[in-house]
Amino acid sequence: MSIGVGDLRQGVAARPDRTESYARRIAELYRTYLEHTPPETRFYGYIHAHSRNRAAQLRHVDAFLRYAPWLAGARSVLDWGCRQAVDSCLLRLYLGDEAELHGCDIDRGEFGVFHDFARLNYRPLEHTWLLPYADASFDAVVGSGALEHAAHDGESLKELWRVLRPDGHLVITFLPNAWSWTEAVNQALGNEHHRRRYRLGETKRRLMHHGFLPVHAGYHQVLPTAAGGSRLANRPLVRGLLERSYGLNGILERTWPVNRLAANLLIVARKVVSF
Repeated sequence: MSIGVGDLRQGVAARPDRTESYARRIAELYRTYLEHTPPETRFYGYIHAHSRNRAAQLRHVDAFLRYAPWLAGARSVLDWGCRQAVDSCLLRLYLGDEAELHGCDIDRGEFGVFHDFARLNYRPLEHTWLLPYADASFDAVVGSGALEHAAHDGESLKELWRVLRPDGHLVITFLPNAWSWTEAVNQALGNEHHRRRYRLGETKRRLMHHGFLPVHAGYHQVLPTAAGGSRLANRPLVRGLLERSYGLNGILERTWPVNRLAANLLIVARKVVSF
């Protein structure tokens, strides 16, 4: 589905405030999707919730800009478990026209607006962890909110190591933090979304066990954004409060020990063939 989204790419790289300009482009993609997609379409509600949640859009851009420097020279990137592939859209803006972007997901959905914008080579997965790509196919792999949903995360890490080129980078973002206070609140309210949660040190050791050397790791998003699309978050007053308070995340993410209670982990690791 091509809805004339090419003009949304214009001028972003030259703007001094990438966070704002990238977030604006992502918001426009969400709106374009809703304008051309019937409500009964699968994932419409999920997209609708994100389209109205500026705090959720900003957190995605912030996470991207934290890992983007390690992908600056990448020419072939896999967006693993991409769904609507927001990261691929951001990568297209960041890397320009020459990058070759691929995406895959076991979860079916119609996201042509996003995929067309990213010029994504999308392939639906037929296996829970095996990937339909040759060995050493990519300079980088991005897993945004994906590893915690994988049926066998260990087997998935083996496959990601296989399809990466030597010294290529694996990016894991939006990995639910075991010590997250928002995860604890959701669990207490019966809104548990993540059945697997991870500790930073343990995850870094596990990545090393699977052939990845962590080069950057930290915590992301201390304050809530209600990205899950709860009814409460859809109220204008609540959305406004979330948006106004979101700017404090940058400070809290650098403040020990508050940052240990953040919602997500973010890790960049390099594929190595020997330690």
